[in-house]
Amino acid sequence: MWLVVQSVLVIIGAFLFQAVIAPHISIMGTKPDIILIITALYGFSHGPIIGTAAGFSGGLLGDLLAGPHVGLGLISKSIVGFFSGLIQRTIFVENILLPMVAIFVATWLNEFVYVSFIYLVGDTVPVKLLLLKIILPTSIYNAVLTPFIYALVRRFLVFKQDTPDVRIAGKYY
Repeated sequence: MWLVVQSVLVIIGAFLFQAVIAPHISIMGTKPDIILIITALYGFSHGPIIGTAAGFSGGLLGDLLAGPHVGLGLISKSIVGFFSGLIQRTIFVENILLPMVAIFVATWLNEFVYVSFIYLVGDTVPVKLLLLKIILPTSIYNAVLTPFIYALVRRFLVFKQDTPDVRIAGKYY
């Protein structure tokens, strides 16, 4: 039960950071997507089910800030959480370069899914503007912030394993 409470607190903390602090640390109009980073980190750490749950809850909270397209962030972040969980065993957070590259790719996936659904509901965005002003800068910003965010939440990402203790030395006495 404590693990669920920790996860909920981390996601709510990411939402509050996204709502309160992220607009003030924007660089040339590019804001980081902290909820996306947390979603992907949960997927990398715990697999597709936890990653999808983190994406669903974080996307739902993030949609409160989004405006007219409520539900699209929920879908896109859930998909990112799922696919991050699928590559769970190939991303080792000891080498921080791999998670940074993975967050870069996850941001592209998130934005692609989000824009695809926006297109389906009838809104259009020029592709050049989308790539050069939104997706690429946000991907770079998220990748650069990944080590710092991971350092802040890493103790919440490592769940205690319920495995029995083994006494190897006692066997040989």
